[in-house]
Amino acid sequence: MNTAIPVPTEVPLPPQASPLRRPVSPQCFYTPPGAVGDGCDGTPIRFEADPSPQGSACGTAARSNATRPMTANADMGSVVMLSSAVAGVGVSTLAAMLARTLAQRGVKCVLVDADLQGGGLDVLLGIENEDGSRFGDINAPLGKVDGKALLRELPVWDGVPVLSCDPWKVENPQWWEIQACIRSLAQTRRMVIVDAASHIGLDGLEDCIGARHIVVVEMTVLGLARAKALLKSSGTFDGDDGPSPILVGIGPRGTIRNRGTTDVAEAEEYLGREIDIVIRPDGRLCSALLEGLGLRKPNTATRKALERLADCVRGKVRKA
Repeated sequence: MNTAIPVPTEVPLPPQASPLRRPVSPQCFYTPPGAVGDGCDGTPIRFEADPSPQGSACGTAARSNATRPMTANADMGSVVMLSSAVAGVGVSTLAAMLARTLAQRGVKCVLVDADLQGGGLDVLLGIENEDGSRFGDINAPLGKVDGKALLRELPVWDGVPVLSCDPWKVENPQWWEIQACIRSLAQTRRMVIVDAASHIGLDGLEDCIGARHIVVVEMTVLGLARAKALLKSSGTFDGDDGPSPILVGIGPRGTIRNRGTTDVAEAEEYLGREIDIVIRPDGRLCSALLEGLGLRKPNTATRKALERLADCVRGKVRKA
């Protein structure tokens, strides 16, 4: 008896889930450096380093007959870099709130996450699932970044474009890629707010010496000691090659009735510098951040401190 053998039918594969954010081609932002010969006439393409010290440090290439040296500190007057001696004192939060305060005043700014160890500024702000480019999508080994193209691809938080760094997802960018992004964004926005954390991995950012620096100081005995060591050891903050830094004192979290908090006068006497702004802990804001609810509106005292900091920054940063 003939038995018909069933012919297996093709089972359609389920559609692949779309990624949380679309991939962006690195070439979208990359402008290749100049070369001697274009290869079309049989001559090999070769790159020549910029003869200036800044160009040699960055590995910038240029044409031998039309060298285009990078200008040190070019367009860095509109850059504001925030850092601290140690992590966990609120540099990222302060950078984001400052950028939002400036944006609410009509100042077009962009927020850059240069914290190569911690990162996650998009997670802090609650926009980690938004489409857009992160540092892992950008590659500028020898050239420069197209700032306008990059700006169009960034996710936006409260009117502020954000270029974040997610070191647990992709490999960290090189310092020259960070510098290229900061320089290009400074040419397209009035202010670039950079979360530089503790400056780890950012020693090569020589272009940023001319930027305005905000040093966050924890108002405790240990915090002041660490801040003094940072101010003493880092040539970035000595005021010789750039403007003196703005010092922002941050009150420690978890204290009872401000016990353990150093007085402003004592802090200034110890550091030998003036504390420009003091910000006290905002319990509700900190709780929302810890719960992953994003960065909410600050309380009245914090908002007033941010307004004073914005006034200080706008009065000392070069205006476009």
